[in-house]
Amino acid sequence: MIFTKVDALVKDIDVDKYHIETVILSSDDLNKKIIRVKSDHGNEFGIRLDKGQKLQNGSAFFIDDHHVLVIGVESQDLIVISPKDMDEMGITAHILGNTHKPIEVKDAKIYLEVDPVVEQVLTQKEIAYTIEEVVL
Repeated sequence: MIFTKVDALVKDIDVDKYHIETVILSSDDLNKKIIRVKSDHGNEFGIRLDKGQKLQNGSAFFIDDHHVLVIGVESQDLIVISPKDMDEMGITAHILGNTHKPIEVKDAKIYLEVDPVVEQVLTQKEIAYTIEEVVL
């Protein structure tokens, strides 16, 4: 079976009405438009998302009237930066842009993979950060 669109988010589904199969993906896999997955029940599925569709933690696909495939995301250690104000956000964004590392901005925080070079730059520039186990 090949899914081409996310049908719902698991938080919006009455899970008591369905048999749930899950797949755990890395955060990198969420960005793929075509992916083959194997559920916790050993069933294989293809996901080829239509334009404008994106996988996220909790994406759900209806297999049939009684079964749902739900996407989970592995947690990972990330650098988390919580800028104090817009000035610090701008300076931090400029510094991180120069490192050419992919970032995600969510809820006024900047997330990026742990990298010793980035940690050194942040420390030298006295930009506060933490390393946290996060699911994006």
